Amino acid sequence: MGRTKVMVEFYSEEPLENVMAMIKYRPEKIIFLGHKDNMITKRINDIKQFRDNKCPDTELEFIEVPKDDLDGAIAMMTDIIRENPGVRFELTGGSEIILIALGCIAARMDISKLRIDPFTGTEIDIRGSEVVTSDYHYNLSIADDIILHGGVLTKQTGNYSVWNFNDEFRQDVRAAWRICQKHKGNWNRYCARIDELRKSMPDQYEGWVELFRNPLGEAIQLLRDLYQAGLIREYSEAGKRVYFKFKNNMIKRIIGKAGNILELHVYEVATRDGYLFSDALIGAHIDWDGELHDINNPGYDTINEIDVILMKKVCPIFISCKSGKAGGAALHELETVSRKFGGKYARKALILARPCDDTTGTQFFKQRARDMHIWIIDNVFKLTDEELLERLKRI
Repeated sequence: MGRTKVMVEFYSEEPLENVMAMIKYRPEKIIFLGHKDNMITKRINDIKQFRDNKCPDTELEFIEVPKDDLDGAIAMMTDIIRENPGVRFELTGGSEIILIALGCIAARMDISKLRIDPFTGTEIDIRGSEVVTSDYHYNLSIADDIILHGGVLTKQTGNYSVWNFNDEFRQDVRAAWRICQKHKGNWNRYCARIDELRKSMPDQYEGWVELFRNPLGEAIQLLRDLYQAGLIREYSEAGKRVYFKFKNNMIKRIIGKAGNILELHVYEVATRDGYLFSDALIGAHIDWDGELHDINNPGYDTINEIDVILMKKVCPIFISCKSGKAGGAALHELETVSRKFGGKYARKALILARPCDDTTGTQFFKQRARDMHIWIIDNVFKLTDEELLERLKRI
């Protein structure tokens, strides 16, 4: 089967719908038909940027169709069909007038039509009266998804800057999570105390951490557990002080920011079997307009950090992790970012370490989450890895 020469794409306000055929068929040319009020320059440039990354050999052409001129739309499409023998029409997206115009043409001409549904991963191929349904087996990276929606991942993203998920670190994350499960709500308090005391003792050298024992209080139990698990080394309690070294900078970061461990646990469990999700990121820093600023290019960047993003083929799952209490602001931030960078095909979840109680406020919070189509996975402290993974699969 040779390369498809020309495809016509009915321009959609959902970015993903504009590129499904491009990813699979990599045609020589795609002609987008849309209206002036929604086919705006910024979104066109986002599609071009995506094309440059994924299908650089595909030429793109954007043609404006009048909103209230059916005859004009029919004539425009008829010309495209005559000039491009074998042209295929991808029907996902598109306004009523464009679809009606194609229907009028299809009534008298045999044209090739297809529709790809990103959500179900189904492709419907229509040739004359014959309809053939097949599975769509193409994946999209998170970086490409963000570019398609007008943003860009920055170098501060956790996988690029902080975390190195080799086998040894995966074992360390599992060990740290078991300790966190043991201490539950005290984990945050103990980590904060250790970090505060560490920062107040500036004269430490060669990786040594020296803390006064009394101000540590019960947090010393956490240090003992970390030592037992091999996450801190050369630990000693001598007189009024304790001494130790962190195993590495990643462990230092886990203790330095207590909320890190829940994100790391979720990411580690989700990516343990590589076939479940086609891509994954932790600590994803997203620049909203796709233009990064620095000394040479001054300006202001709007940045959002998403704790975990998983990719299921072409549909992103945005996950926010809360080891403490979560309020309405957490729901709205998750909703805003997922709508911007995933559109209607994004799924979203709020993962809570603690259980949701039966108070009126909590029930109202859960109802708001349901209304916003946000999954809530709570009481992760009590879930086994297998139970958590099962819930992530169901999102």
